[in-house]
Amino acid sequence: MTLTALPPPSPHIETTGRLGLNREDTLTIALFTLLYAIPVAHSAVSRAFWLDELFTYYIVTMPTWAGTWDLLRNGPDQNPPLFYALTRLVVGVFGESEWAFRLPAMIGYWLLCLSLYTLGRRIGQTSTTGLIALVTPLVTGTGYYASEARPYGLMLGCLGVGLVSYAFIDPAEPPTWQRRAVLGLGSTLALAMAFHYLVLLPIGCLWLVEGYRTWRTRQVRWRVWGALAAPLAVLAYNWPLLTEQSKLPYWKMSLRWSELSEFYWWMVSPLTGLAFLTLVAVVAVIDRLGRRSRHHPSQEEAQPSAKLPSEWLWLGFVLLIGLPVGWMVLMKVTGRTMFTPRYLLPAVVGLTLLVMYVVGQLTAHHARWVARGIWTILAAVALWTGLQPWQLVLPRTEAVSNLPDPNQPVLVDCVMYLQLKHYFGDQLPRVVHVFGVLTYPQPEDPSRGLRAILGNPRAPRFEAPEAFRTAHDRYYIVCHKVHEARGLIQYLERLGTPVVKVTDEYLVYDFRWSDIE
Repeated sequence: MTLTALPPPSPHIETTGRLGLNREDTLTIALFTLLYAIPVAHSAVSRAFWLDELFTYYIVTMPTWAGTWDLLRNGPDQNPPLFYALTRLVVGVFGESEWAFRLPAMIGYWLLCLSLYTLGRRIGQTSTTGLIALVTPLVTGTGYYASEARPYGLMLGCLGVGLVSYAFIDPAEPPTWQRRAVLGLGSTLALAMAFHYLVLLPIGCLWLVEGYRTWRTRQVRWRVWGALAAPLAVLAYNWPLLTEQSKLPYWKMSLRWSELSEFYWWMVSPLTGLAFLTLVAVVAVIDRLGRRSRHHPSQEEAQPSAKLPSEWLWLGFVLLIGLPVGWMVLMKVTGRTMFTPRYLLPAVVGLTLLVMYVVGQLTAHHARWVARGIWTILAAVALWTGLQPWQLVLPRTEAVSNLPDPNQPVLVDCVMYLQLKHYFGDQLPRVVHVFGVLTYPQPEDPSRGLRAILGNPRAPRFEAPEAFRTAHDRYYIVCHKVHEARGLIQYLERLGTPVVKVTDEYLVYDFRWSDIE
């Protein structure tokens, strides 16, 4: 496969043809891969599993595949089975370490970055727009999911390859290449659907963009529509499983409009993300002011690097703005609460496209400054991370340790309970979780939800409410200082329940059941 370059309109514009890589591209990808692997691998090695990752752990480590399938139907997760089958295979090869469970996500997210790089070189036509596309997903808040033992990284990787395929369905390409691109589009989007059902949201955004293109050109690309509809076949295949999974009530009890702004802040708020976006914004302002101050700018200074095709600029707005806002409105209208940042991760692709557009307007001189700044940020993060200890950081136990009565049970929520039992086991024998207390509402059927993980012999045991209250009139209650726990905290305060410990995250109460009788 050869690289076909179009004649550049100015000396600093570099364009790529089909999917070939020149030496600069190879060096860029190699250096990025190194700077990507250091912080992502460090996070995968050092960060303890949290609740959702422990669900992955219990599903994957079921003794038999039949048991895994039962947990998929009745357990707390609501994802397709392919992710768990792949993780089971990886863990079987590399062992049950944190990084092995997270390896699929690490590779999938890396594939997203490389796919966006190819896309940036294809539609942005310069090395700087390609670099922007390569780096944006890593430095923003969504980069957290590059090292989480969940299906989001794999889903995003497949989505990225699908976007590249979509970009190469171009009349300027040979018919054979176009057919391959259509096949790649349909197969990768279908594979993304096999990893997570909610990839249907960004696929729906692609439907809107293709509809816009159809309206603008007055030409219907039937093969493209067929490829864009391919994921529906995977959804239909998994529909019986999804129907069973959907019977489990969703964990969130309420939904606030402010969560929409919180999502955007979460996405851009990491220090690396703020530094990256500030760099682009400052250079863009300097570039604009510099052009206005010169009456006779040189050709290189006046020539923008590149402009994004209108379909991709439109897709950027739809993914970044339409996807989160539209999903929030839909949830509010339907009375559902399924709004959380991890369901809206494809919005980072929209952010990438819009930042590419901004950088594409810069002169070559200022674009080079952006590139230098990006490499500096990545190198600084990799150096700082690489110097940190490469060892697992265990969950904190100060909230359940050194309490006045060491023989009194300590009641914690399911998140803390599963973490502590996974990492400390019998070292904290007084720590318990009572089903239905300090947790979100769960179905009455004991074979559903959290109770289903008891089918895994490694899972810790929950206490039955009636038996626990009969056996213990007095126990400690550990309350997390979050919105969902405020009701319980207010209730305990009205009872006058004494606080015996306060930490950064928790309040510990000394509760007597007889006080409310």
